[in-house]
Parts: sequence; C-alpha cells; structure tokens
Amino acid sequence: MTPPPETPEDDPKSSKLPPTNRETETGEAPRGWLPTDGVSSKLKIFVIGLTFLTVMAFGVFIAMFIKKMFINKSESPHWGPQLLTIAEELKDRGLKQQAIEQYENYLASQEVDLATRSRVSSNISELYLELGHCDQAILWYLHAKAAQPKASRAEESESQFQECRKRSGTSNKSQP
Repeated sequence: MTPPPETPEDDPKSSKLPPTNRETETGEAPRGWLPTDGVSSKLKIFVIGLTFLTVMAFGVFIAMFIKKMFINKSESPHWGPQLLTIAEELKDRGLKQQAIEQYENYLASQEVDLATRSRVSSNISELYLELGHCDQAILWYLHAKAAQPKASRAEESESQFQECRKRSGTSNKSQP
C-alpha cells in the first residue's frame, strides 16, 4: 500500500494544477496581468492589435449611435422640396428629360405621401408621353395609379397612350 501524499500538490487526483516555473523558483505566482509563459510574442501582438481594432470599432459605433439619437431631425437639411422646385422649373423651360431625372431623384430621396407620389408620378408619365417613350409613360402612370387608385385620370390617359402608340408604331398588346 502506498503512503498518502504529504501535500495536496503531490496528489495526482488533485484538481490543483502543478506550479509554473516561476512559482517553483520564487514560491509566488507571477504578478503581471498578461501571461507570458508559452505565448509567443507574435501571438501577443496579434491579440493586442485585434483588441485595439475592436475597441476602435466599438467607439465608432457608439459615436454614430449617439449622433443618430441626439441630432434633431429639424436640423438636418432636406433637399427634397428643392428637387421638386428644380423639376418644375425644368419642366416649364421644356427640359423634359432633366425634369424627369429631378422628379425621380425627389421620389428616391425621401418618404413622400401617396398624394404627392401620385402627382409626381403623373407628371413623369406626362413628360414621357411628350417625349414619345410610351413604355416609360405607362410605367409611371401605373405608379401614379397604385399610389392613388381613385384619382380621375384613367380615360384621358388611355387615349393619350393610344395616341403615343400610334405615333411610335407600338402595338396595342401592352395596354395598361
């Protein structure tokens, strides 16, 4: 029979780990916050670098969040009404393609109520009809119709689309 171990450190079934090299030399555990035994300097640099990047990314995220939460909506400039004014001015001057682009920019730049969306889509449809682009005119007519289904423009638009198709030689199989 084997004699019992003199200290718990000598017991092979003990849950306590054996001492490190430093502990055996001095009898105390190392005092640094970063373990150094068995860790290469390249790994240390890599981990410290990743930690730095993580902290920086978190800081940027917090800054963006704070900016988003505390900046007053009324202080941020809205370009939407100016785009609509520019589009109307271009339309009045006969610059139809440029007016269409500004109307489309207006619709894409902000949330627009359905009545305004319908009106602007109708304007775009009319401009495309004047340019002879029947397919685009129909597309924007359908946008206007979807935004306000009960608007009274169906009969006159149908006749305009028929005239456009006749002028451009497009067949009647793609009617709205």
